[in-house]
Amino acid sequence: MKKILIFIFCFMIIGGCETKENICDSSNPLCKYFEIYYPEDSIIGEDVAELAEEDLETYRKISEDFLSNTTKDSIFHVYSNGIFIPRFSYSLLNEVAEEELYLAVALYPVDKKNKLKDTLEIFYKDPDIKYASESIYGECNFDNGSYLSGEYSKLYNCLKDNIFSYDYWIEDEDYMWRLKCVWRNNKFSSVRDLKITNYSSSDLCRKSFESFKLKTN
Repeated sequence: MKKILIFIFCFMIIGGCETKENICDSSNPLCKYFEIYYPEDSIIGEDVAELAEEDLETYRKISEDFLSNTTKDSIFHVYSNGIFIPRFSYSLLNEVAEEELYLAVALYPVDKKNKLKDTLEIFYKDPDIKYASESIYGECNFDNGSYLSGEYSKLYNCLKDNIFSYDYWIEDEDYMWRLKCVWRNNKFSSVRDLKITNYSSSDLCRKSFESFKLKTN
């Protein structure tokens, strides 16, 4: 009877006493300024540029300086033309070690002169800016119906040569974050250490997006 009561308590209070999911947080230097979910069988990328306080200070200064810039339309015209610099990433491989899904996090200075939707309109439409993304991921369209899209967050769907991807943008007072998730097949099996796990790519991307929390303050 006592065991039954303990089981019921676990199920009702903490969802069945499940173990904590894999969250990259401040215990990992790559995730010092944010938290994000990653699958247990994923491979954490090593070829990323770890964020430092100096980077954050530089981005804040770029944002402030842009406020007085009367010659440029968006922050992307003064910073990197929107080039993606991964700060954290993970990959999932299939049975022949081919990459099935890739997710990465990048940081940009925030555009304090424009609303997020207008800033991203420039990013995806301006010929001088869009090339860096469009040449690799194809045309991207705003997902107006997504629950992930709001005033300070936007989800875009992209497609090129049967390669699908999401761009998920989040804006706060000082920065813009871009989470890029790319996949070949929406249903696939990940294989690592002889363990096979089935995934829905779009669902997994959104799960990581939902888990993303900022820790820059």
